[in-house]
Amino acid sequence: MKICRYQDAPDGPVRLGVVRNDRVHDVTAVTDMLPGVRWPYPPGDLFIANLDRLRPAMEDLADMAPGIPADSVRLKCPVANPGKFLCGAGNHKIVLDMGGHPRRMGLLFKMTNAAAGPADGVTLRWPERTTFHEMEIAIVIGKEGTEIPASEALDHVAGYCIGLDMTMQGSEFPSFGKSFDTYGVMGPWLTTRDEIADPDALSYCLKVNGEERQVDSTASLVLGIADLVEHAASVMTLHPGDVIFSGTPPRSTGPVVPGDVMHAAMDGLGEMTVKVRGGPGRKTPLDGMEPAETAA
Repeated sequence: MKICRYQDAPDGPVRLGVVRNDRVHDVTAVTDMLPGVRWPYPPGDLFIANLDRLRPAMEDLADMAPGIPADSVRLKCPVANPGKFLCGAGNHKIVLDMGGHPRRMGLLFKMTNAAAGPADGVTLRWPERTTFHEMEIAIVIGKEGTEIPASEALDHVAGYCIGLDMTMQGSEFPSFGKSFDTYGVMGPWLTTRDEIADPDALSYCLKVNGEERQVDSTASLVLGIADLVEHAASVMTLHPGDVIFSGTPPRSTGPVVPGDVMHAAMDGLGEMTVKVRGGPGRKTPLDGMEPAETAA
């Protein structure tokens, strides 16, 4: 199943859809079946946590709903309430050949305010600084677990999306540069795990203004999908809606500037176009400080 969140118009409500043959079928009514919750709210995304139970009703609703072209709607981030974003560090054979290993490098983190969908685009809040694109597979957790062995890891996966792990370059902590609003683009929809026979063998391509920037495969990852889940779950509990960005080769990252258009495509997961916009520029107390003050 391919599941999207979408709007018919920029100011319209966000709806839930099932995508079939590039047409979106409205299944928003299924959200009435979600359990009521009260504070303290359970961790994770309530819809993702109940997805297996809701799928039969979603299929029935999709059968009855007239489809509309997917390219006529505004696609939002498929995961409404991600609990945390984890990013694979150095998780590519190029890095391994240079002497690094993702198990030694740990994980990077991105704040969930960065979540965005294709229609949101990427806003460079500080356009005077350099921001790189990093295309990779985004793994959406579907079932809570910790200390998950790789042999059982895929049982905890709800599905996959194309991920754009945008990262501002600079001397700040890496997680700071990854956490600007819209720097965690996911889409075009969530493709459930059962539709992808081998997530470790998906070719992908990222173009910027029609120019190929990244052409690779998930087969180039050092830690594949199951190993990544095991790696993350070895240090923390994973909850439904948590997202693991797989990592990407450093040599294929590159800068984007306002006005650029990114096009990302991955086997089995679809394709999406994401526009890059400029922001207001840095406006913080750091501006105007002397170098000695900045160092302090």
